Amino acid sequence: MPYRIEILPAAIKEYHRVPQTERAAVKKAILGLEHEPRGPQVKKLQGREYYRLRAGHWRVIFAISDPRKLVTVIAVERRTSTTY
Repeated sequence: MPYRIEILPAAIKEYHRVPQTERAAVKKAILGLEHEPRGPQVKKLQGREYYRLRAGHWRVIFAISDPRKLVTVIAVERRTSTTY
């Protein structure tokens, strides 16, 4: 059974700041989490409960709830940023 994807309002706002030319890659990466939230491209953030996924020059930060089969996208940010 696939995971549900929930995107927090702040992450939606950040997603809309992604340039149009790169937005499709970020969207594809997020939708791919539905079937494989711990895929080969996913890394666990050290010392945190979050994971990250690279999508071009962007990073998708998310949490996984296995009992609820839920992936919560917390942030979409440029890879040079170190917020999380």
